[in-house]
Amino acid sequence: MSQAGVKIIGQAAENLLIGIVDTGINSWHSHVRGDVRGCRIFVNGDGRICEDGEYHDPIGHGTAVAGVLREALPEATFIAIRVFERDLTTYPSLVARGILRAAAAGCDVINLSLALPSSAEAGLIADACVSAQEAGAALVAAGHPDHPNLLPASLPGVYGVIADDELEVDEIEMQGGGPYPCRARGIPRNLNNLPPEANLSGHSLACARVAAYVALARKP
Repeated sequence: MSQAGVKIIGQAAENLLIGIVDTGINSWHSHVRGDVRGCRIFVNGDGRICEDGEYHDPIGHGTAVAGVLREALPEATFIAIRVFERDLTTYPSLVARGILRAAAAGCDVINLSLALPSSAEAGLIADACVSAQEAGAALVAAGHPDHPNLLPASLPGVYGVIADDELEVDEIEMQGGGPYPCRARGIPRNLNNLPPEANLSGHSLACARVAAYVALARKP
């Protein structure tokens, strides 16, 4: 079913909790301001998985994702789950823990603008997704058209998303076929003094647009 032409920008979203498992969020950013809470999940020097409250974003990726979500969901509460440190590499165990942490916080939708190749730890992510879905969360994850088995986007019940820049800004396609059936534009919000081509774009931001649509569709 194509959801082309659905207007998702700026609708009310009271009482929605949106989990954003990513590089963190800079809550002071003008595109994000609002109710933002969160934590960081990381591996300490002893190799143990730990959690603290340091969810600021040292990279900017999660903040860009949150900006797209905030434009569509201005009154939602964001739960930032930071699972990256200084670059865009992480461990499947941290992503799995992040999904579980967002579900435990009661998130209605969990946005995963990330993709991991299938590995020996794939079961951790699959089990976490099942647990989150059983807790009532919808999971939306970024895929890639050239890689059909990315996690968690290729898992059952997860809304797998790829960017389609032939769509209009507010168009969402939910059954486009292939391993990642959801489609949206992969464009960011505009930043002053920064040309669009120099900003983040692609499947991660398309994922955020679909997550906003899913959140609004689940609203009573």
